[in-house]
Amino acid sequence: MHFTFPKCPKSGRVALELRGARKAYGDLVVLDDVDVHIERGDRIALVAPNGAGKSTLMRLLAGVEPPDRGERREGHQVVMQYFAQDEASRLDPALTVYEHMEADSPVAMVPMIRNILGGFLFSGDDIHKKAGILSGGERTRLAVARMLLRPANTLLLDEPTNHLDLDSKDVLLEALEDFGGTLVFVSHDRYFVDRLATKIISVGHGAVELYPGTYEQFLWSRTARTAEATAGNGDTRRDDRAGSPAPGQAAPKATKARPARQEPVSAQAAWVEKKKGDAEARRARREADARRRRLADLENRIADRENAIKELEARMAAPGFYDHREQAEKLATRHQDLMWQVGSLMEQWEALQAEELAQSDK
Repeated sequence: MHFTFPKCPKSGRVALELRGARKAYGDLVVLDDVDVHIERGDRIALVAPNGAGKSTLMRLLAGVEPPDRGERREGHQVVMQYFAQDEASRLDPALTVYEHMEADSPVAMVPMIRNILGGFLFSGDDIHKKAGILSGGERTRLAVARMLLRPANTLLLDEPTNHLDLDSKDVLLEALEDFGGTLVFVSHDRYFVDRLATKIISVGHGAVELYPGTYEQFLWSRTARTAEATAGNGDTRRDDRAGSPAPGQAAPKATKARPARQEPVSAQAAWVEKKKGDAEARRARREADARRRRLADLENRIADRENAIKELEARMAAPGFYDHREQAEKLATRHQDLMWQVGSLMEQWEALQAEELAQSDK
């Protein structure tokens, strides 16, 4: 399923800022004198080990918690959505899946509700389940689906892919790729980060560091810096040993230090291009596998609904069926709903099949 966020006016050039922000919980200082500057259109991934402060930074950016010191500034005309790690627990257990969606939906998005729910594996009678009886994974899927209905120009997402299956991740990922606003997110899904992030903020030891590049470039840069630091320490120890002459020997003549050998720029550029090509090939393979899985899933779902339609039609054709009006109306409504679902699923299958054929022709 392809989906785009509802339109929202653009924000000002600066979306969010933290200046000199500090946050501590008792004696534990999580962030200290932190500056963060987020501009309109940034797509930033927060990365760090667990417990280093990613969620704390996200809450400060969202304004959910105030900094102990420093300030938070929100840009002009920012319309923000914050998806917290515990977003699923905030659902009203008394409302059904569809009622949750309908309550949060702008009028123009109401016709999309069933399609979005179908993309997150809620179909048929599932949409009438109350949130209180949903599993943890189902609650997360509903929370993410609900978020897609709200217009916003700035999204702060803390682990939105937790408990999502592959198909649901694809729906969310494609929507976020097409999102034209500002995006700040935390995710342990490497593929998700690779596809979305154009800047990285590394969090740790109370500080933050901005890296203006993709996640793969960030990892390469960090590895290169670590290797350079290690090599530098090793060279220093060797130089100290070499500088101490053996007893009875004269000190060696001073020689001009040679700079460390650097890889030619052309070779480095070729390496970067190769990595990009490899990444594109992997991405193409993953997308092809995901398409085939979605096609198989759609075919199974279409077959299930067509079998259900045949059973209903057999019951509706039985003598005396319409003598029980209430039951007849209920089954007729169910029949119409199934017919609508088959039409929608067939439309998705045809679009996906066309995409698969187009890719195979390349």
